[in-house]
Amino acid sequence: MQNTWRKAMTPLVAAIAIGAATPVLAADFGSRPYVSGPPLLEAPVGPFTLEQALAVASEIGVVTVSNTHFTGEQWEIEGRDSYGKWIEVDIDARTGEVRDVDRSIL
Repeated sequence: MQNTWRKAMTPLVAAIAIGAATPVLAADFGSRPYVSGPPLLEAPVGPFTLEQALAVASEIGVVTVSNTHFTGEQWEIEGRDSYGKWIEVDIDARTGEVRDVDRSIL
């Protein structure tokens, strides 16, 4: 009887121990040794990303993207708007400013 009881308690104790353990989460921000002065602010690294350019293009009206091209100076995003018409948006790769929008007339 004790052997059966011991076999039943082992998984129960293990489950309680695993459930009671709390994970330790690492901080998302970088740490640095104590240095006097203002804290470091995170600055954007590199050019305007494709994801950011796509977000700008979707605000302009691009719904379906068919082609993206990076020229080094700008992102060229081609696609269709909500009416199914062709649209091309040129976005500055450094600032994210919209340089040009071409839309299909037909």
